[in-house]
Amino acid sequence: MPRFSDKWLIDKTLFDYISGGSCACCGGFLFMPGGTKGLIESLSEFETDAANAEVSALDRLPWPQEMKDEVWKERVRLRQYCKRNMTTYSSFWEQHEKEYQLWFYQLSKQKLCRIFQLARTEIMERLQQQKFHFHAAFGTVLCAVTEQVAHFDVTKYPIDGRGDAEIGFEDILVFDRRGGFTIKDDTEETRRKWLLRHKKLGGPKLLERNAKKITTNEDDSDSDNDHDNEEEGVDDTTDANEVDDTPSFRSDRRIVRLLIARCFADTIQQVFLKAMMMASSSKE
Repeated sequence: MPRFSDKWLIDKTLFDYISGGSCACCGGFLFMPGGTKGLIESLSEFETDAANAEVSALDRLPWPQEMKDEVWKERVRLRQYCKRNMTTYSSFWEQHEKEYQLWFYQLSKQKLCRIFQLARTEIMERLQQQKFHFHAAFGTVLCAVTEQVAHFDVTKYPIDGRGDAEIGFEDILVFDRRGGFTIKDDTEETRRKWLLRHKKLGGPKLLERNAKKITTNEDDSDSDNDHDNEEEGVDDTTDANEVDDTPSFRSDRRIVRLLIARCFADTIQQVFLKAMMMASSSKE
């Protein structure tokens, strides 16, 4: 079994979960009228085919049912938490877009390296500092997925992202054993990709879906089926692990990269605002 693959992740999370146990008190409560299946279908970034694949994958996961339920509850709860905080980034861009972009392009390589530096463990630590407490089962999965993202090149999986902002950030994100997550270089293209990702953190969507595929009938009939096809996002790519019927952790990897981008954005916004205050004070 290749290391850092989805099969590896399934086995690792099960072992870590059983070894460490779980703490239901830190998971919170989330009403599930449709069960775990309903939670999966509630995630807006899932195309219809992807949601159906996740539902069918539930039976193939060798996890205890309690672990499956808790992981999916926390997946939804984390997305809800992230959506509530999107205004932090949208308001920043509304107020400082021009000044921020000009300032960012003038940053030295050394300054960029200091800003874009995130230890692997810091992702979980920041969530806990922000009072987002999660069930131990989901924490186990999130830690394993973070490790998988750090070594994503080893898996040989195709790109996970959707949309230019997410795909661009996935391209420039790298992991270094000494410095943790960072960006690959300080070129203008890398800076442009970061700015696009940073701006998209403010919405309108938390995670993008594939472009809608519009189908037309030769008889030009106005049927309900045409409307349904137009409204549904279609996933045109196939993950390498879908071929061998292994449940995919693609959605979790996208969330981990989102959390990394938010950590970078939080840091750089603080640095920028501090620089603006110092510049304003010096003028006075």
